[in-house]
Amino acid sequence: MRLKYYLLANEENDYQPWILRSSALAIFCLTLWGLRILIPLSFTYASPGIDPVDLMNRINAERTNRFVPALITNQKLISAAASKAGDMIDRGYFAHVDPDGNYVWPRIEAAGYNPYLTLGENLAMDFNSAAPLMEAWMNSPTHRANIVNEKFQDQGLAVAEGLFEPGHNTITVASLFGTLLKPATPTPQPTPAPSSGPAPSPVPTPVPAPAPTTPGPQPQPALLPAKTPPPPPAPQLPLPPQPTISINPDIKLNQKFIGDNQILELDVIISGNPKTATAAIKDKKIQLLPSAIIGQYLGVLTFPAAANLSEEKLTIAADGISSQFDLNHLKEKKPTAENSVVGGPAGQETAFPIILKIVFTVFAAVYLTFLVVDSIIIHRSRIKRVNPHSSSHSLLLMLIIALNFISIWL
Repeated sequence: MRLKYYLLANEENDYQPWILRSSALAIFCLTLWGLRILIPLSFTYASPGIDPVDLMNRINAERTNRFVPALITNQKLISAAASKAGDMIDRGYFAHVDPDGNYVWPRIEAAGYNPYLTLGENLAMDFNSAAPLMEAWMNSPTHRANIVNEKFQDQGLAVAEGLFEPGHNTITVASLFGTLLKPATPTPQPTPAPSSGPAPSPVPTPVPAPAPTTPGPQPQPALLPAKTPPPPPAPQLPLPPQPTISINPDIKLNQKFIGDNQILELDVIISGNPKTATAAIKDKKIQLLPSAIIGQYLGVLTFPAAANLSEEKLTIAADGISSQFDLNHLKEKKPTAENSVVGGPAGQETAFPIILKIVFTVFAAVYLTFLVVDSIIIHRSRIKRVNPHSSSHSLLLMLIIALNFISIWL
């Protein structure tokens, strides 16, 4: 059998199988490293097929379909979004909070978008077209709330592409929303126009007439002035009833783990049209934003992934009315990463490098097995050779293959 001739030491091959030759080792190393270099260049796990302008147009279409004014494209928000999307690729994280613990707000201010009244941010990763990304955003309550929020007037969106982690080439999307604080303009007072009528006629100086001679004053009966009764008080109109602020106890809370962060998405129903609504856990407090649905308020709280919130209280407050809710249903351990804004197609393709590593591992293990078997055969046959096929040479081959084997998983 020819395989025995090439793989196992025996008399037929003079105890010098081809697998022990330097040429076999060279072919093995060249094949391994060639595939490691060429395959990542041949496969793209998430092609940058998202046009930022197209995606912003889709956002405006979702708004206008709900009779919400379209957003104005703002170049300063685009600059801040490009900085955020690129930073996630460069430092390998996917979260609203960067590894330094900062949100995107400082980037927005650095881009010159200030003073602002309100801001919002949507993120996405591993999508390679705009349609499924837009669908994922609209299926997420917090992302949809940003897209259809009537308080936002401007938007900026950017896409970045690159190596997110070893074997995972992808794209990230950052979409920013905002409204600038416009200073009040004083209303000018109208200046009265000069009169153009005719000049008044001169008034003649009166000449005093001689005082007539009259008899002395005669006493007249005095009359008391009549008292005018005061007008009746105006009827008091009843004040319109003030709406009662009420916090619905049925709060929707979605817990997610993204990287080193624990994300809590809040969906709260508050009746009575409050001026402000807030949510707080421990020492962290955020403002809840009204959505396009009347009475619905949404917000996101971010904590470290290791934080145990199951023993804490969630406090919802609206115009002086507050309610507390237990968080004992929250998970304490980090579950399998899940995110509604991470695309499926690119994520599935990242499994290919794992399969390739397994194939290389099996091949290297088989190679090492034959080297060990051949060394044992040569040793037991008491073959004494001082040439490149001695036991020391076999050990050197094993060492080189073992190093290649380890490098596969680095």
